[in-house]
Amino acid sequence: MKGMRTGTEKLGTTGLENVTVRRHRESSAGGHPSQVLLRLSLSLGILAGFSLGLILLLTQETGSASVLPWTALTQIHGQIQIVGFAGLFILGTAAQLLPGFLSSPIENRTRIVTGGVLVAIGLLLRATFQISEPSVLRSATLGISALGEFIGVALCLWEYGQLARRSIQPRDQWQMIVAAGFGFLLLSLVLNGVAVTTLIRGSKVVPWNLDAAIVQLELWGFIVCMVFGVSRKILPRFLLLPAPNNHGLGMGVLSYVAGVALVASGWLSLAVSLAPPIGSDLQSAGALLQMAGVVAVVWNLRLFYRPTRPSSAPAVTEPFRRWVIIAFGWLLIANALPAIWAVRVSLGGIEPSFFEITAERHALAQGFLLSIIVAYGARILPGYSAWAIRHSRLSEVTFACVTIGALLRVIGELGTGSALPFAAMAAAGGGTVGTIGFLLFSIPLLVVDPRPAPLAKVRPSEKDKSENRPG
Repeated sequence: MKGMRTGTEKLGTTGLENVTVRRHRESSAGGHPSQVLLRLSLSLGILAGFSLGLILLLTQETGSASVLPWTALTQIHGQIQIVGFAGLFILGTAAQLLPGFLSSPIENRTRIVTGGVLVAIGLLLRATFQISEPSVLRSATLGISALGEFIGVALCLWEYGQLARRSIQPRDQWQMIVAAGFGFLLLSLVLNGVAVTTLIRGSKVVPWNLDAAIVQLELWGFIVCMVFGVSRKILPRFLLLPAPNNHGLGMGVLSYVAGVALVASGWLSLAVSLAPPIGSDLQSAGALLQMAGVVAVVWNLRLFYRPTRPSSAPAVTEPFRRWVIIAFGWLLIANALPAIWAVRVSLGGIEPSFFEITAERHALAQGFLLSIIVAYGARILPGYSAWAIRHSRLSEVTFACVTIGALLRVIGELGTGSALPFAAMAAAGGGTVGTIGFLLFSIPLLVVDPRPAPLAKVRPSEKDKSENRPG
């Protein structure tokens, strides 16, 4: 019996050591997918996302926008920000979090890294050749760009799907919400392929309604659903919230998803020249469903409830709670604006203007999305979160810049649509302050290793050693 027990203890200890060594190797090996994709994401945001957006804002403020292919560059900026910066950031964060969420390791890292690189190359090819003169090279390169984006995302999602399939964890609500978000992303990339065909035919600009449908699926569909799913998974525990109402939360997500689909259908109906009232009615109904869905999600997630008990680390928990509440406040604003336009149209008012649409998009992208990325990044990316906690004042400044920048940007764009004085200046100032906030967040994350610290190797206790000695 003693020999059997000693053999079992040896096997158990050896097995634990092997698991620990494997985890150490996974966390310390170079080129981890999360590290590669996050750095691609931030590099695109710095070099071609926020920088290009700021240039477009400043040229508009100075009256020199006509010297640039402004509309084409605006579309390029939108795709790089949504798919490049935000999309790769989400896919990279998924490579860090999903193995822990699902208790299953990533088996093919190369597939995820290759997918991220293909997405980045596709976006850079689109940015380079969309504004060039028609040619065989331009047409071929644009086709490759659309194919690269789709294949790159598909590779990442295939590996994450395999990871979920291998998981022994029961299927949970947050996984369904995340799957809906990934579905919207794939659908948007299919439409992106259609959009690129219009560029291949010689146009330098994607038709407005088609581009708006793509942005709707990417920004309102993919990104918001991903945040809903991750929030359902982590916020109740991180913020010590009461247990969420899963039934009400599920109904809210269904309402929101239906709203996103209706708005996108409205834009597409206008893109194929169906009767304009049909498209407007679909958009109005969708906007109201989106608003109802967001309210239901926030309410049933118990986000604004008091914590169930005091935090044992209030210096960490309370700033994060404040940041998350502010971010979701922006989500409510971003959905309230199109709902207001919908009510106005139903009462016989005018359709939303270009600046009103850009205001609602930036309320969602710069207000909600950038805020939630800064907040979650400072708490759930293991390597970076330790740095952010040590530099708490800089983290507060970063979040303040993001919030103030979004506020100025949205107010400025709404004011520009109403021809208010200094509105364009406020929008340009908001873009500048928001870009500063992004740089304060991204530069440390580029320098600090976002991976977890290596796990210490587990060694047998002295008692185990004495029992395992021969004789």
